[in-house]
Amino acid sequence: MSEKQNPKASLEEGKLRMLLSIDHIRDTLPEPSAMLTAIANTLADQFQAELCLLCLLDRETRDLELKAMVDRGEQFGQFEAIITRELAARVVEADNVVVWTRSDVLPESVLAQLPDNLHMVAIPIILGQDHRLGALLLARTARPFSDQDVELLKTAESQIDSAIIQGYAYYDLQQRNKELETIYRIDRIRDLNLPFEEMLNQVLQELRAVIQAEMGFVMLYNRIGQQLELRAATDDDLFQVSPHYETVDRIANEALQQGKMIGYNDLSGALNSILCIPLILNDEIIGVLGVVNRYGPRGFREEDRRLLNAIGSQMDTAIFESLERRRLRQVLGRSVDPQVMERLLAHPDVDFLHGERSVLSVLYADLRGSTRLSENTEPELLVEFVNDYLSKMTAVILSYEGTLDKFVGDEVMALFGAPVPQSDHALRAVRVGLAMQAAHQDVMTAWQRRAIEPVPIGVGIATGELIVGEMGCAQRTDYTVIGRAANLGSRICGVAGPGQVLISQETYDLTRDHVEATPIPGLQLKGMGQEVTAYYVTRVRG
Repeated sequence: MSEKQNPKASLEEGKLRMLLSIDHIRDTLPEPSAMLTAIANTLADQFQAELCLLCLLDRETRDLELKAMVDRGEQFGQFEAIITRELAARVVEADNVVVWTRSDVLPESVLAQLPDNLHMVAIPIILGQDHRLGALLLARTARPFSDQDVELLKTAESQIDSAIIQGYAYYDLQQRNKELETIYRIDRIRDLNLPFEEMLNQVLQELRAVIQAEMGFVMLYNRIGQQLELRAATDDDLFQVSPHYETVDRIANEALQQGKMIGYNDLSGALNSILCIPLILNDEIIGVLGVVNRYGPRGFREEDRRLLNAIGSQMDTAIFESLERRRLRQVLGRSVDPQVMERLLAHPDVDFLHGERSVLSVLYADLRGSTRLSENTEPELLVEFVNDYLSKMTAVILSYEGTLDKFVGDEVMALFGAPVPQSDHALRAVRVGLAMQAAHQDVMTAWQRRAIEPVPIGVGIATGELIVGEMGCAQRTDYTVIGRAANLGSRICGVAGPGQVLISQETYDLTRDHVEATPIPGLQLKGMGQEVTAYYVTRVRG
């Protein structure tokens, strides 16, 4: 009686050992590749098999892939591709364990090269009712696989499916960590405040490395031409052949038009795979970020899509901020003091160029008698003089943190109170007007030695509510103001006498405690409608 129970007891003992072994592997080797290899080795030991293959279906493509292989007899390795492709594919679709002899399944061309006593057993790996994960195959020459072996194999399969799911979870966690690390590295690049092109290149190098692609690229949207333009790439050679560029441009535009990530893994020629993501922030088109030719035969996969999406989520903001900084420098770079510019750039969340209503002070300074001067002076000398005069006036404006609006011929226009708010904008404007008169005297003293006829300047200042912002067209914009106070300041400048600084009533009301000024009532200024009182400022107290 006891002898009849021994096979059953041996089977149960074998099952227990199998469960404990696989459970131990899952606990000690969480990395999927190492875990599956250890399981394959354990099964090869348990079944005394010369060959053990563990194949899984790719979660994305459902292609069958060999994940672990043990070939202890070193006589099956050359047939691994045939066994994987043909036998494993059959097993995946099976409902239970299948036992084969070599003549059952192998082609004649292979049979002659394999041992006569080859025996094989295989089982599909199924999670739950019908979630097929892959297949397990074993081969040996010592003896056929018994019913007890089949039962043990079923026990192993009941643990392997859980191990595979555990491996997937581990892999997904690693991928998520990889995404977070990539976002962190991109964020670090952003924080370096590198020049725009250098920032793009560093990001693309990171992109290319993390996604393992031959090339990364950025195309920015040109609002004037309403088209994408290549701005940076990690492999310029690929774009020297125009057909490749045309294909990339077409797919990039497709991503932009559809507003979503677009990828192809079946292109022909040197360009065989591409993945693009549109960069759109606050409904504003920025451009397209992409990678070309993933290393390996399968092209870009879901994890690559997630990584590109993670990088794109950082890049749209980084590029937008960089473009806004460039735009700010382009519009205001010559209009404000460098220290003021750095303060503006330190606040990327504020759009200093958008139009808004503000109470500001505006200053005009104009040469008197410049027409006569131009008629009596050689052109080259006149240009040199005017450039010197304008540079000296600009230096005065910037020294008081005013904003140079524009030059109109030899007239200078400046703003105070924008783009950086200044509570004392009116007093700053008055101080600048007086300082410009003093600086102009020094300019004229120097140029009289070069036979330039002395010409004085008149200064007019007005204060009031103005609309300030970037104005113009796509080809050219200026940071300037529109409003009654701007017109009033120009008209007051027009009636200012040589050496005078005239200010409007509103400017005087804000500075009366700090200036000495004489009222000039009853001025009839063009376009003002009624008489205006201006004030002739002689000095600022204190």
